[in-house]
Amino acid sequence: MAFGFISVPLDEAREGLDLDAHFGDRTTLDDIVIASPRPSLLVVRYAGNHAVSAGDLDMDGMVAASVAGIVVDGDLELFGAIVSRRAGARPGFLWVRGSLHCRAVAVGAMDLVVDRNVTADLVVATGEEGFLHIGGDVHAGRMIVDDGAVATVAGEVLARRGWNGSAQARVALRQSRWLDEVKPELRAEFFRGGSVACTTGEGGLVQVLLAGRDVLRPEP
Repeated sequence: MAFGFISVPLDEAREGLDLDAHFGDRTTLDDIVIASPRPSLLVVRYAGNHAVSAGDLDMDGMVAASVAGIVVDGDLELFGAIVSRRAGARPGFLWVRGSLHCRAVAVGAMDLVVDRNVTADLVVATGEEGFLHIGGDVHAGRMIVDDGAVATVAGEVLARRGWNGSAQARVALRQSRWLDEVKPELRAEFFRGGSVACTTGEGGLVQVLLAGRDVLRPEP
């Protein structure tokens, strides 16, 4: 259940919500239009002030439902997780012009921009196809950036645990990688020949972390 949202046709949202300038040289909007089964019906879900929503936001399923993405002018309080994890899916985008408060963020191929702060138990960015930009601080129990993820945190990273294993990320976390962080006795489940076999998808590392499974070793 979501409160305070209206649907704006994508063509109107490009100019009216300043989307073209927002995405700049990123091709997210073009990719969404190409991937949509009904491009002429694409809409943007828009909240002109603060917004509240219950349940998880499945970003992977939005484009198939003719939703290009979500724009929130103020803060977004989500009683659930933001997830983008299905391989081969073209996710919708999320732009929060205020701060984001949610249970968890799992960014795969999606475009997620938060102009101010993010507060969540878990923040994970994986893969080279997505884009994560946080203009303020991150308050999190754990933040993980890996698998070549493109990510930036302009403010402070106030996370008790986590690491940055991506050369394409500007995130002030200790340097590490999945292979060194998974418990040794569980590595065969997630790795093949020293490389990650399943970061995303059902049974992948991100999914099991979202589910609360204890698969990571104690951090230094």
